[in-house]
Amino acid sequence: MTLDRLAASPQADRERAERILAAARELLTAWGYKRVTVDEIARRARIGKGTVYLHWKTKQALFAELLRRDLHKALGDVAADVGQDPSAALPGRLVREVFLRQAGDPVIRAVHAGDSEILGALAVSPNGVPVIQELGFHALLARLVDVWRAHGLVAVTAPATDQIYTIDAVLTGFITGGIAVPGEGLRPDHRADLLSHTIKAALETSAEPDEASLRAAARDVLAALIAARDALVA
Repeated sequence: MTLDRLAASPQADRERAERILAAARELLTAWGYKRVTVDEIARRARIGKGTVYLHWKTKQALFAELLRRDLHKALGDVAADVGQDPSAALPGRLVREVFLRQAGDPVIRAVHAGDSEILGALAVSPNGVPVIQELGFHALLARLVDVWRAHGLVAVTAPATDQIYTIDAVLTGFITGGIAVPGEGLRPDHRADLLSHTIKAALETSAEPDEASLRAAARDVLAALIAARDALVA
């Protein structure tokens, strides 16, 4: 460990780590994981290459931390929406907000789409599963479906596994865009509205939940979102 490292305050360490992550994020979205080097990250962050390694031992560990932090922020933003407005916990509304967070963050969008051009080796975890699954998104989705079913917000006539698959497949399709009819010309908020309508029509019950039921469901949805968010930094 260098004398500079020994003398650095915790605040200085945190600020430097944030500069490194910001530089890594810019380069990842511009060049893709394979082309980005630690040397280039260090130059972009205006620090020495050795300093990067003081924070993360490998390039893969650095970018894995970047993915976790971005997903942590996205889940926190969605949780804040639910905390302010219980109706944001409804399936169609919540999936809409998840989509908008991903549409506005190229890293999160790449994670959910499994974009190997951007993520490279990060697209699949060392355990051999898609990184979005490794980061807990699919477990969160299963938990949310359980909550929605328990509170009568989605029909229970279909198996939960079918509903989980439907949400995942439809959300992924809206994120990656169409092939025969690409959606680049549609505004993100319009695409989000189309997604919300699709999820609502496919899964939600026709009866509007009463206020007490909706608030109870929102509390459980909020707890699931916070637990998933906190697990990313555990």
